[in-house]
Amino acid sequence: MAVNLIFGPPGTGKTTYLIEQVVAKELPNTSPDRIGYFAFTQKAAREALNRALVFFPDSKDQDFKYFRTLHSLAFKALGLAESDVMNDEDYRYLSQQLQVKLSNPNSEVLGSYGVSSPNDIFMRVIDMAKINGNTLYAQFQHSGHMQGGWPKLKLIAETLHDYKFGRGGKYKYDFTDMIVEFLKEDIAPRLDVLIIDEAQDLSYIQWQMVDKLAEKAKRVYIAGDDDQAIFNWAGARSEYLLNREGNRIILDKSYRLPIKIQERAINLINRVKNRVAKTWSPKEEEGNIVHLPRRNYEHLKTGNWLILGRTNYFLDQVEDDLRILGYFYHRADKSSIGKRLVNAITAWRDIQKGGYIDFNQLKDLYYYMNSNVGVERGYKNLTGVDPESTFTFDQLQQQNGLQVPKDYSWHEALDKVPEYKKAYVSTVIQKEGSFNPVPRITLSTVHGSKGGEADNVMVLSDLSRKADESYWRQKDDERRVFYVALTRAKQNLYLVRSRSNREFREVFA
Repeated sequence: MAVNLIFGPPGTGKTTYLIEQVVAKELPNTSPDRIGYFAFTQKAAREALNRALVFFPDSKDQDFKYFRTLHSLAFKALGLAESDVMNDEDYRYLSQQLQVKLSNPNSEVLGSYGVSSPNDIFMRVIDMAKINGNTLYAQFQHSGHMQGGWPKLKLIAETLHDYKFGRGGKYKYDFTDMIVEFLKEDIAPRLDVLIIDEAQDLSYIQWQMVDKLAEKAKRVYIAGDDDQAIFNWAGARSEYLLNREGNRIILDKSYRLPIKIQERAINLINRVKNRVAKTWSPKEEEGNIVHLPRRNYEHLKTGNWLILGRTNYFLDQVEDDLRILGYFYHRADKSSIGKRLVNAITAWRDIQKGGYIDFNQLKDLYYYMNSNVGVERGYKNLTGVDPESTFTFDQLQQQNGLQVPKDYSWHEALDKVPEYKKAYVSTVIQKEGSFNPVPRITLSTVHGSKGGEADNVMVLSDLSRKADESYWRQKDDERRVFYVALTRAKQNLYLVRSRSNREFREVFA
């Protein structure tokens, strides 16, 4: 078994390398179903699959059946159905029985990133015990104070266990259970090529799963960047990447970072003690770093932006400001206007100009029109309409009950939109000069921004009390977090001073 370790600093194109230098070269001599490409999120796995299909347009999605996440591989290999997985309703029932709020570790995911993060301490400790391969009591001893202590945690864990085993004779799994069960069975597929992306974010039991897959593989490629290992608190174990033996390849050219921003990022990451030293060059542009004494939104008038905060609490403050100022933004897969309203406005403008809209656009359009005023029938009553059809203004007027005059503006036509939302959208259009359905501004936690980039990046230096305390215990963790933040910028980096005494000052050095 040949093992290749690919270390890819920010913007050096790890995924591009894995697809173009590995998958594209392996496929002529390897069946697609003998190549395993395991990414950290479904989105990343899908992106890798789409890029692979470019090289082999005659292939189909199903040919690449092992382009997925490790969790989904375990789910498939165990032959599970959705009904076999714990859901929100299950945790609500348990919460009522135990008189304590229990969150679903399967659903509380950091943005689109595949790390579960239960808010309540009980579910966190129970889940982390399995992730780390610890006993529950050992994990409890590492967890610090929790109300009710060990007796309460033990009761919750036992009740949860009994519930999982008592559902009609079939065990109900959470995400971590799937991997634990996978490791017990000899069900790892035989692969000619095994590829693991974002390996620095794998937990102890995920690394065990990788080892099971590697045992049956002929060639192994493991890609990651220990400098971007920022999920230690969620069980990630980057030391397994650092300590693994194999042919080491360091990608040495960033296609994202300009000179000044790379210098600032390297100055920060070089303070981390246990890391693989890397020599890599920036792109041939100077770039720009701006220090702001406080949050300032004047710069947001043009260009695409990524605004990063250490926690959601600080992003909440920014979101309030942007809404008041009338900026159109995107956060956690939702725009500030809302997908349905964006679709409705776009649909109205398209048919006004003589264009076509599809059935889903039609439903969103009619959703915001009052029945018997703007439209004869509401959106729920579009019976007998072919969902594969497209529609023009004239067709809707003649066949589908549209009664709104063609010269109406969107806010006249969509009369069910609340006035406060109309005012906000109107301000957005005034600021932008036109209505662009895709926001220029994205708000994200640093952890949720992995893999993201923007021409302009604004980094809030604020630390929460918990993060500030963590910094003084383990400075390297926060250094890696802010290193990830700095390295999202393609042209301009804006560093914002905190209004409190808690800030990550090293980014300004």
